[in-house]
Amino acid sequence: VTEAGFGADLGAEKFFDIKCRKSGLVPDAVVLVATVRALKYHGGVKKDALTVPDTNALLAGLPNLFKHASNVQQVFGLPCVVAINRFPSDSEEELALVEAECKKRNLPVALSEVWAKGGAGGIALAKKVVELCEKGGNFSFSYDLDISLFEKIETVVRRVYGGAGVTYTPSAK
Repeated sequence: VTEAGFGADLGAEKFFDIKCRKSGLVPDAVVLVATVRALKYHGGVKKDALTVPDTNALLAGLPNLFKHASNVQQVFGLPCVVAINRFPSDSEEELALVEAECKKRNLPVALSEVWAKGGAGGIALAKKVVELCEKGGNFSFSYDLDISLFEKIETVVRRVYGGAGVTYTPSAK
């Protein structure tokens, strides 16, 4: 078990494409940790209002989470589960909404209440992780080593970030 850093675009990409390649590690599954607060922030809520229930902002922020899940599943070939890291300010309606939207996409999801309940608050998540590890995945890197540096960058930009391409300044070239 390792923590690769924020997001399946930056932290996970570096972990998979660099650390796993150099170390020989082959992950079995990924836990994407999300919070209602962060999803609302991605949906346009200001930091000082993140504790106020807002399902519209939550819905607007969910595509960010689903892009990360898509990267894990489609780019790197790994199963993943969304761990909703519960905060005291999260409403039951908001938590249910995240769970329902994940389930609509056949994306496993579990509530993580480890902060409030200790180990007992992580049992549901642990069970889902074990299930995913037993199923396994088809891990792959986002790019091949035998292509040029510019092609590697272009591949990551397109496959992981969803960009249209890369433009280099003359000094970068």
